[in-house]
Amino acid sequence: MANPLIKKITILKNQLPPVGDNNNYLLRYRIISDDKNRSSHWSSIYSVDALEISVVDGQVIQNGNTLSVIWGDENNRPKYDIFVKFDGGNYFYHGTSPIHTYSFINTGITNVRVAIQVEGINKKRNAELTIFESNIVNLV
Repeated sequence: MANPLIKKITILKNQLPPVGDNNNYLLRYRIISDDKNRSSHWSSIYSVDALEISVVDGQVIQNGNTLSVIWGDENNRPKYDIFVKFDGGNYFYHGTSPIHTYSFINTGITNVRVAIQVEGINKKRNAELTIFESNIVNLV
């Protein structure tokens, strides 16, 4: 017979934290009493596999001084990390987007390349988390 005093919670996919470098969620928990006077120690860290990464279609569009990148994703992940590379330099983290589009201003660059990744804990370029990478777009 189930104990009616035991409470269960469910964590939805969109409430999970960003993924780790190996496309997995790192989770831990603790139990807190209803009156918040007592709590357990933190649990061990558990690794839970995330959705498989699949490459999606996208494109970079120039509209005047604004550059926009648009991509699709059938899995509708909660957020995406955007990395850009200007004039043949190295990729760097530019921002995070909760939707499938991201825009930024052209500040006198001649070409750009954009990579979209699943939101990760570490904001660094990781090919394993990449769902879209554009070709080099010439802006001149």
